[in-house]
Amino acid sequence: MSYRTIVVHADLSRHAPKRIRLAAQLARAHDSHLIGVAATGVSREVFPHGYQAQAGTLEASVFGPLHDSATRAIEHFDRIAAEEGVSHESRLVWDLASDALARQARFSDLVVVNQDDLSEALAETIGRIPEYVAFTSARPVLVVPCAPVAGAPGQHVLLAWNGSKEASAAIRAAIPLLRKATRVSVVAFRSPDDTDLHDLRYQADLAAYLARHDVAAEIMAFDRHIDGGHALLAMAAQEAYDLIVIGCYGHSQFRELFLGGVTSTLLHDATIPVLMAR
Repeated sequence: MSYRTIVVHADLSRHAPKRIRLAAQLARAHDSHLIGVAATGVSREVFPHGYQAQAGTLEASVFGPLHDSATRAIEHFDRIAAEEGVSHESRLVWDLASDALARQARFSDLVVVNQDDLSEALAETIGRIPEYVAFTSARPVLVVPCAPVAGAPGQHVLLAWNGSKEASAAIRAAIPLLRKATRVSVVAFRSPDDTDLHDLRYQADLAAYLARHDVAAEIMAFDRHIDGGHALLAMAAQEAYDLIVIGCYGHSQFRELFLGGVTSTLLHDATIPVLMAR
């Protein structure tokens, strides 16, 4: 597996330059083609065949500025991608940002978006873009935090493991990054009834799977009930990890969305990039 195509959200938010540059750096490191997607914020149901309002009309006065903003976002994307020297192209889409990214993601290997910043809610965005794209595209999503990031992530990687299919999907999705990492750690917070996580052969199988992909990983399992999300963030900060890999919504979607959970904690509170898949 490799990242041959990477999609990144292009908009005019203050976080966009960092997000686009990070995606471009990943594209260069993995010899990937980078696609920047800028959305107008108008559902494709309004203009299913693209923008068709005639100049000078009331319709044009409403939708024209949205097109102009998306055009500027594309120009900024093209400039940064060119500076980073990567193969790239841009797409201006008449749709909501969440839907535009999810649709384009289905033809890619990785999607790069930002952690939601509700203090900067642009007209073309909605909350929970990372979750929406992960659920509707079946592709891994790299969530860039609002906090400053030194550079492209992946040198020191912390994998969250609970034995679920989502955790397994996340590890597989991260393989291209793990192969280039200098340190990979797998951590599980296990309860007394987690018989699989207590089985040393089970842990050995996980380590062997990674080793066959040329990934040497340290396996850590802790016998305690703990707030997994905050524990992962604390461990990442203390041990200077630059990326967390996690399965998206390892419990039921209802429980995670409305009652909280590890995924929600990481998406809201992380200060380093988070790669999630399901």
